[in-house]
Amino acid sequence: MNQEHKSNKLPRIAVVEDHTFYRKGLCLAIKRFKFVELAFDVPNGLEFLEAQKCNPADIALMDIMMPVMDGFNTITEARKLFPDLKIVILTMLENDEYVQKFVRAGIQGYLLKNIDHDGLEKALKSVISGHIYFSEELMGFFSRKILEDQNTSKRLAELTTREKEILQLIFDGYSNQEIANKLFISIRTVTNHRYNLKIKTSSKNTAGLISYGLKNKILKE
Repeated sequence: MNQEHKSNKLPRIAVVEDHTFYRKGLCLAIKRFKFVELAFDVPNGLEFLEAQKCNPADIALMDIMMPVMDGFNTITEARKLFPDLKIVILTMLENDEYVQKFVRAGIQGYLLKNIDHDGLEKALKSVISGHIYFSEELMGFFSRKILEDQNTSKRLAELTTREKEILQLIFDGYSNQEIANKLFISIRTVTNHRYNLKIKTSSKNTAGLISYGLKNKILKE
């Protein structure tokens, strides 16, 4: 009987938002949903961590810009203390830097505060089902990210085996003459390869080449 009760328990939502009016509006909306229940609401991350210890929620709807402890620091700490907690960001900030930062932090959703009642319901149901949900306005971020990754892959594919070999020797500290001697090619050929490497990797100097090689895991340390 206890096991059956546990399996039928509704997912519990915590609201973490410093603007009282908006927070209370979210709480009211959640209370009207039939598929979840409100666990608690708090105005900052520090109070969330304390409340979560005593009255654990399954999902946290969390703002980014909050006093005392902001969203990112709260998520970092929550990941250590509550590994099963699902976190959905709810913010007005929609630039790529913020989205990427929180995606890397392991969130389950990123919503903009212009979301309506139906949108919030759809988002919560999606997260509860085990999916990751983002506001439609953020799809541009993923399009740009996919294009960026494709361009990176294209640049990597354009490096020849010889160019990768020379890039490794540059990283290992060999001079142009030493590379020429080692590969049995002319120093002019080495110079041409270095020039082509800079063009293909958009690098201005040797440091840029090495940075590119390390970032894209071409180089062996």
